Amino acid sequence: MRKCMAGMLAAAMCVTLLAGAGEAEAKTVKPKLSKKKLELTAGSGKTLKVTKAKGAKVTWKSSSKKTAAVKKSGKYSCKVTGKKTGKAVITCKVKGKKTYSLKCNVTVKKKAGGKKNTSPAVTPTANVTAPTQTPPALSQGTQAPGTQTNKPNMPNTPVPAEDGSIRKAYEDIFPNMGSCVNYGAGQQLQDAKTLSFVKKHFNSITLENEMKPDAILGKAADPLTKEEALALGYVVPDSYTEEVIPRLKFETIDQVLKIAHDNGLKVRAHTLVWHSQTPGWFFTEDYADKTNTTPEIMDARLEFYIRSVMKHVMEKEKELAGEAGSIVYTWDVVNEYLHRMSWGHIWDSVYGNKGMEPSYVKKAFQLAYDMVKQYGVQDKVTLCYNDYDTYFNIDDVVALIDFINAGEDAKICNGIGMQSHVDITRPTLDEYEAALDRFMATGLEIQITELDITINFDHEGETWQYKDKHETDEDQAAFVKDFMRLVVRKQRERDVKVSPKGITGVTIWGLYDTISWRAPSSPLLFKDSIDSPKPSFQEFLNAAE
Repeated sequence: MRKCMAGMLAAAMCVTLLAGAGEAEAKTVKPKLSKKKLELTAGSGKTLKVTKAKGAKVTWKSSSKKTAAVKKSGKYSCKVTGKKTGKAVITCKVKGKKTYSLKCNVTVKKKAGGKKNTSPAVTPTANVTAPTQTPPALSQGTQAPGTQTNKPNMPNTPVPAEDGSIRKAYEDIFPNMGSCVNYGAGQQLQDAKTLSFVKKHFNSITLENEMKPDAILGKAADPLTKEEALALGYVVPDSYTEEVIPRLKFETIDQVLKIAHDNGLKVRAHTLVWHSQTPGWFFTEDYADKTNTTPEIMDARLEFYIRSVMKHVMEKEKELAGEAGSIVYTWDVVNEYLHRMSWGHIWDSVYGNKGMEPSYVKKAFQLAYDMVKQYGVQDKVTLCYNDYDTYFNIDDVVALIDFINAGEDAKICNGIGMQSHVDITRPTLDEYEAALDRFMATGLEIQITELDITINFDHEGETWQYKDKHETDEDQAAFVKDFMRLVVRKQRERDVKVSPKGITGVTIWGLYDTISWRAPSSPLLFKDSIDSPKPSFQEFLNAAE
C-alpha cells in the first residue's frame, strides 16, 4: 500500500512539474522591435532596438542599402540611416532556441528644400517613336514584343521608389537575376526610367525577340556575294557552295551590347536554333524558291549562321570590354526541339524527323562549342538547351542532352534552360522539385529562363486560354512565395559534389503584366507599369530570406 501511495505521490509531482513547465513555456515572449515603422529624412538616422532577445544572436539587413543603410550599434540594436528618397525594409533575425524574423518598414523622405532624386540620363542611339502593338493570341511558341508606355529619350526621370531590389535580395543565392526586355519594341532599353528600373532589380537581360533568327535574317533574304560577306566579317565555311549569302542584321544587337556594357548588365543570348521565328526562306533553294534545300546545304548554312553570329558578338565584346565572353554569359543554342511538332517542324522539313537523335541539334552545339573554345571562353560561357514544360518531360530532356554530349571530349551542352511558364495550379511544386532534383543530378548548370506565373488560365485541351476562375493577385503572391522558396531551398541544400553550380540564375519573362505575351493572365510582379508592384513582388523578395 505504501509503495502504491508513494507511486501515486510521485506521479502527482510529475504532473505538477510538467504543468509548471508548460506554463513557463507558454509565458515565453517573442522578441519585438522597438519600432515597426520609421520615417527618416535623407542623411538622418535613428536607432532600432530588439527587446526580449537576451542570449540570442541578432543580425540586421536592409532590403535597399541605397535607400536606408543599417549598421549594428549594440548587441541588440542598430542604427538606420536614410540615404535617398524611397522605401526599404529592415529585417532583424533573432536566432536562439527559435529563429524569428522581424521587420520594420522605413520611409526616407527628401530634406526640406532639397533636390529630387533623379535617375542618370541615358543618351539613346536612336530617337524613334514607340510602336503600339497588340499582344498575340496565347500561343506557347510565340513571344510577342512588349510595348512601353513611357516616352523615349526622357532624361532625368525619377526612379520609382519600390521596396527593395530583386537583384540585391538574391545576390548571395543566384549570380544572375534577369528580365526579358526589348530595344526597339517599346524602347525599354532606350528609356532612362526603364533602364534605371532594370539596373535596380536585375544584372542580366534577355532580348525577348531581337536575337532570334528572324530578327537577324529578316523577313526576306538580302543577298550578298561571298566577297561582300567576307568583307563584313562573316564566317563562310568551305562546305558553303552557294553563290548567294544572306545579309545578317546586327545593328540592334550592337546597340544592346553597348548599353549592357555601359550599365553593368550581362546578356543571355536567345536563341540560335529554333523552329519558330526562323524565316521559311532560310530553308529553301537559293533562299527564294518554294522547294526545300538539301540536308548538306542546310548543314553549311547552319555553320555559316552560328559561326558568323557568335563571332560578331564576341568581337563586339572585345571592342567594348577588351575580351570575349565579358557580356554574353549564356547562349541558348537550341530552343524547344522537343516541342517542335506542336508548333511547326520547319527543320524537320529538311532533315526529316530524327526523333531523339537530331543531327542538326548536335551539330549546332558542336559549332557553338568550337566558337567559344576558339575565343578561349569555354569555361566562362554556358551553352544551353532551352525548353518549356521541362518538368513534364524530364527523361526526354536528359536523353536529348546525353545524345548531344555523347562522344565529345567535353560537355558541349553544359546548361539546361528551364522555361518556367507556369500557373499557380500547374505544375505542382512537387513536380517542379522532381525536375530540379533530376537536372541537378546530371551535374549540368541550371537556369530558370522564362519565369512567369499566371492566374485564371485554362490548361485543358489543346489550346491554352484565359478563363476567369476568380483567382486573385493575392493567390498569385502566395504561390510566388512558395515557388521561390522551393527554388532557393534546392539551391542551398544541393550536393555541391554532384551539382557544383546548381541553379545559376532566374530570368523573369517581362517587366509588367500589360506588355507580357500572357497579359490576360497577369503573370508578372508588376501590373500595368514599372510603378505598380503587385503583392507577388514583395513575396518574391521575401522568399530570398
